[in-house]
Amino acid sequence: MRKAKITKPNGYKCAPSGHTVITVPFGAVVEGQIAEWALADKAASAMFDPVAERKVVAPTETKAKRKGKK
Repeated sequence: MRKAKITKPNGYKCAPSGHTVITVPFGAVVEGQIAEWALADKAASAMFDPVAERKVVAPTETKAKRKGKK
């Protein structure tokens, strides 16, 4: 689930239920569908959620065997 912080000075207006318009104030943190809409309208900035990110583990490197004297 994405989170966003409203950066539009006048706030952000949307109708998540389809019939009632709500105004989200400047600086509020929103998530879900409202966050997606606000990000698409450039009225918010995305917030980094470290829990949602996964750590990428690189495979261990193996070295070739040493060539001995013959």
